[in-house]
Amino acid sequence: MIKLRLLLKKLVKTILWLAIILVFLFVIIAVLIQIPAIQNKIVHGVTSYVSNKTHTKIEIRKVGISFPKSVVIEGLYLEDLKKDTLLYVGKAKVNIALYNLFHNKIAISSISVEDVNLNLYSTKTDSLFNYNFLLTAFGDTTKQSKVATPTPSKWTFSIDQVSLKNARFRYDDAYAGINVFAVLKNSEFGVDEIDLQKSVYSVVDMLAEGLTANVRVSASKNKQNNKPGSVLPKIAAKNIRLNNSTISYSDSVGYLSVDAIIDQSKLENSSMDLQKQLLMTGSIYLLNSKILYHTFAPELVATAIVATSGSNWKITMKSIDLEDNSLTYKSGNSPEIKNLFDVNNLEYNHLTLDASDFSYSTDLTKVLVKKFNAIDQNNFAITGCEADFRMDQHSISARKLKVQTPYSTVDADLDLQYSSLATLLDSVQFSNLNLDLRNLSFKNSDLLYFKPDLIAQPFFKNASNITTASGKISGQMNNLNAKTLSVRTGTNTLIETDFIIKGLPKVKTAFYDFPNLSIISGKKDIVMMAGPYIPDSIDIPENISMQVVFKGKMKSFESTVNMTSSFGAANIVASIDPSENFSSKVSMSSLDIGRFLKDTILYGPVTLTAQAIGQGLEMNTIKAKIKADVTQIHLNKYTYHNLKMEGTVTGKEFEGRINLNDENAVFDFDGLVNLNPNMERY
Repeated sequence: MIKLRLLLKKLVKTILWLAIILVFLFVIIAVLIQIPAIQNKIVHGVTSYVSNKTHTKIEIRKVGISFPKSVVIEGLYLEDLKKDTLLYVGKAKVNIALYNLFHNKIAISSISVEDVNLNLYSTKTDSLFNYNFLLTAFGDTTKQSKVATPTPSKWTFSIDQVSLKNARFRYDDAYAGINVFAVLKNSEFGVDEIDLQKSVYSVVDMLAEGLTANVRVSASKNKQNNKPGSVLPKIAAKNIRLNNSTISYSDSVGYLSVDAIIDQSKLENSSMDLQKQLLMTGSIYLLNSKILYHTFAPELVATAIVATSGSNWKITMKSIDLEDNSLTYKSGNSPEIKNLFDVNNLEYNHLTLDASDFSYSTDLTKVLVKKFNAIDQNNFAITGCEADFRMDQHSISARKLKVQTPYSTVDADLDLQYSSLATLLDSVQFSNLNLDLRNLSFKNSDLLYFKPDLIAQPFFKNASNITTASGKISGQMNNLNAKTLSVRTGTNTLIETDFIIKGLPKVKTAFYDFPNLSIISGKKDIVMMAGPYIPDSIDIPENISMQVVFKGKMKSFESTVNMTSSFGAANIVASIDPSENFSSKVSMSSLDIGRFLKDTILYGPVTLTAQAIGQGLEMNTIKAKIKADVTQIHLNKYTYHNLKMEGTVTGKEFEGRINLNDENAVFDFDGLVNLNPNMERY
């Protein structure tokens, strides 16, 4: 028992001494590693190992190691296989778990880099990038003699926090036709994932200031998925703030360029997959920034280079908040038209937008606009805009649409369907329309700004005139229906009606059904609307009211018109068939013909009833039976009573009876009156 105790006692002492020796050695190593000479020796060993492993040049001017995790590197230079600069770092401070290196792990808790230059590229004939030799060199090479593609590296790589100052980045994927060059003054961000082999880059809480970036997309002969190494990047970010930066994008395949001068911006929960052409953003905020969008036609068509796949980007944004920005849109190189809306040259300043649920693809575009206002280059202002907008290849809808300018307002719901957008724009032909026009109010000057050729119409000569409208219109282009349509314009003009119109866009042969057309107007408004089309020989009543029923085509219809005016009243019932067979009945009550013909000496009020039945609409071909009973008629300062007429009209001939039985004049005619030129007789 005593011997056993002595043995255990010696064993414990031995273990304690071994532990003390190990701790002492660890302390010695920790002290030695702080000595510059030892550090330089380690650096020389590492650089020699990497150079021999990769067959490239690597240099480190100075290194400082604070055991166990802090490393400061100055003057790091790494070449690629073509002796081009792959990476240069002026100064980098890295907090790294050094013991992980013994387990093929590069785990960096934080890295601060100054004056960095990173150069990544592929060639037009090879999809592999110039950094791929590093993955190959540090991978498993025991069985690579007959392997076509490099074996994945055993090394794992991770970074938590990154700080960059004065960084330059070049990404030139000539194989896929993408070139990116960026200069960054300052940036800080956390890294969620970096996978160089899979081209996956994910960051969190990124702040970038003073970024200048140029992105160029060009056509490529190669298919992006020809080789396993040709994988476009996937980029994700939970929170990005970008300030005082300029970004330029040019696409020579899609023939467009976008330039962005950004004062302040913020992106949340964003991801971009260049391989799948997918961009998703939780929210975007932009303040005091300027966007320039330019589409252009190709100057040269390169027949030898054909893009293998068209652009099919899908973009989604849950929330958009733009405040006091500028947007410029230019199509082609057409000169700008001054003081008029120019669809090819648009520039909006003080642009503010609050929108959500934005989605864009070649098949569908939709967005919910909660607030929008802007002023264009001609000081035309949109003071408010709201809409739930949706557009695909065959339809456009704008629900809860509200648009305001200083002088005009739109409040409506719109659903429009069409066979193609080109047909809609060229000839305004659609397959179905649903328009609930709650309120439309526009000033002529606003409409003239968008369509200046309307100035040729008399109605638009008065630029300050305001027109309002409301009602519902629905149906197909060739079968339109309107309910409670109401239009106000001028001083006192009001038009109210329902209608059915079939057969548009052929106006002359279309079928019109106006069951309750009501028109209230007057001389001032009619002159404004008709202008030079009104003969100088007639006058217009100061006030006029008409109730109209019309059903049929322009040359084949049934119609009733009841009119009251400051000149008197009249009622007309008329019908005509496709063979020009017609019938009509007219009654007048104290209708002042003299005021209408501007001759009150010769003519005056007329009260009568008359009817005609016949065939033909031209004066030379008409054949009709007529009958009239004139209660009173004022002629040459005298009012005659009891004039009756009955007979037939053939062209310019009348044959029948005319009888006057006035208290001061009696007249009875039974015969023929011929008014044909050179054949006049009675």
